[in-house]
Amino acid sequence: MTRTILFSASLATALGLFALGASAQDQTPAQIQNRISIAQIATMLEDQGYTVLEIELERGRYDVEMIDANGMRVEAYLDAATGAVLPYREDDDDRNDRDYD
Repeated sequence: MTRTILFSASLATALGLFALGASAQDQTPAQIQNRISIAQIATMLEDQGYTVLEIELERGRYDVEMIDANGMRVEAYLDAATGAVLPYREDDDDRNDRDYD
């Protein structure tokens, strides 16, 4: 019984580490090293008058949800290396949900 529990725990740990490694392989060390931190992005946006609600790193860019000075909810994509605003693109998930005729 102890062997079964130990084996199951080892297998779960190995699978978790494999998944973590797979996601880390999407970016090169240079991209990770040159990336602006989430804290820096939040500070930059708050200095511009936004209230930051959420910041996520997705596909090598920051997806930011915030509220502007007029109380409007805003979503923007920012370059992870420069913090520059990127053109809005619909998520791939949204495109897959559409019904094409």
